[in-house]
Amino acid sequence: MRLRIIFGTVILVLMFSIVSADDGGSFGLLTGNLTSADVCGYGVGYIGGSIGIGDEATTFFGSITYGFSQYTEGRFKLGLVDPDYKGSEPGLLLGFDFKYEFLDYYDTMRKNPFDMAFGAFLEYGDFENGSVLELGGNIIGSIPYKLESGAAIVPYARLNLRMENFSAGEFDDTDIQVGLNLGGKFEVSSEVNIYGEVQVDGNTALFLGAEMRAF
Repeated sequence: MRLRIIFGTVILVLMFSIVSADDGGSFGLLTGNLTSADVCGYGVGYIGGSIGIGDEATTFFGSITYGFSQYTEGRFKLGLVDPDYKGSEPGLLLGFDFKYEFLDYYDTMRKNPFDMAFGAFLEYGDFENGSVLELGGNIIGSIPYKLESGAAIVPYARLNLRMENFSAGEFDDTDIQVGLNLGGKFEVSSEVNIYGEVQVDGNTALFLGAEMRAF
């Protein structure tokens, strides 16, 4: 029964997201998702680097992730955004996100079928001819598959709902947008993770990233 609910939910999310997100009026998220639903743990920190190649912008950014508790973590992102239109110059990119894991796959008491988390995020891109501000919430689901080598592959999906403000000169527009990210995390070891994902949004994009434990 649980599997039917899961698969049905996934199909509905995919259909709704593709129809809603690809409306031609969204600039799209600049840093993607690049995280699964599980949390790194209290006092644990990771540093990472990522690239996003999209039809609205190309981004390069670094990140710092810190576990505030067993089930909560925050992440700060800093980098550059290069919008894909004539006369644009790379500009500053800032981002912050927070998530709370409310279903834990490794919780032996409840035997959850997957990890699931909800959270909030903020992104700001400032470039020569305009700026974009994104503020919203999201839900993330993922499930780990352990390999014989000790590594793991973790497919994940994120659905977000956000307020998007795009400003360029005298033009200023604010809309509510929806987007979907589908990807996977490769846990090379307890110290290193590699990410790859596709974003279905105004900024339809491929994001690649890696992170390593710092403390």
